Amino acid sequence: MVESATVPTRADLEWYATPGPMTTLPADLGPLPTDAEALRRLVPGLVIHGDLRWAYGIDAPPPMAEMNTRPAAAMVDVVRARDAAPLATPRAPADRMVGVCRHFTTLHTALLRHQGIPARARCGFAAYFEAGGWIDHWVTEYWDAGRDRWVRADAQLDETLLTRLGIAFDPADLPAEAFLTGGDAWLCHRWGSCDAQRFGIADLRGPWFVAGNVVRDLAALNKVEVLPWDVWGPLAAWIDEGPDDELVDALAVAATSDSLDEARAAYRSRPWIPVSDDASELVPVRTE
Repeated sequence: MVESATVPTRADLEWYATPGPMTTLPADLGPLPTDAEALRRLVPGLVIHGDLRWAYGIDAPPPMAEMNTRPAAAMVDVVRARDAAPLATPRAPADRMVGVCRHFTTLHTALLRHQGIPARARCGFAAYFEAGGWIDHWVTEYWDAGRDRWVRADAQLDETLLTRLGIAFDPADLPAEAFLTGGDAWLCHRWGSCDAQRFGIADLRGPWFVAGNVVRDLAALNKVEVLPWDVWGPLAAWIDEGPDDELVDALAVAATSDSLDEARAAYRSRPWIPVSDDASELVPVRTE
């Protein structure tokens, strides 16, 4: 559940209800659900997490070329190439596109915007994959007019993963303590309330990782949903040298303000932060 400190304007909601470069889908998708929860349930029938295929009985290395797919339209192409059935038809696990949390979120966001529902991807950390740890993760936020708030949902969590991972909460409306955006995690670290070494994935953890997710989340708020392992500008140097604390402070405050104007201004506050619409200049650093 997300409590908004700032009520979005009609213009903001209209902007988030239209697709961006990564979330533009072809018109010929066939009949699709029109409500957010049905669209969330549709996504896991099309995408499978490359590192969690074991939960579905698949034991094979994930295809990195597929996991490096950025635009939602290209994701749909992969799905259709495997199975020409209507998009609303769930695929067998072996016939799904192989991705990660960002792909579930980006496709869910794209489908929501395709149906005119204001939505945005959020990059941050989830508390429900590792006891005591905050794991690198992406979720969707969409505006629920009936409840007059942003709702945070996890499109990756189907019944199989909920059972195998022992998750008891409703993935259609995440509790506040289940997920922190990159900005939330950074400010928690800076206030001394969180240990940054608990944030990341595997042995990749610490302030530099949290700072990277601040930048990725800020890009997503500007409708540029990069890959989780996309690194640009000084992000690579931050791994060894540590992040620019004052800069990341300012970016985190903007990304957590729930003000689109602030998110836009912060995104353009340094010449290196904005990436091209298709992020084609970024070279994925994950190859296996």
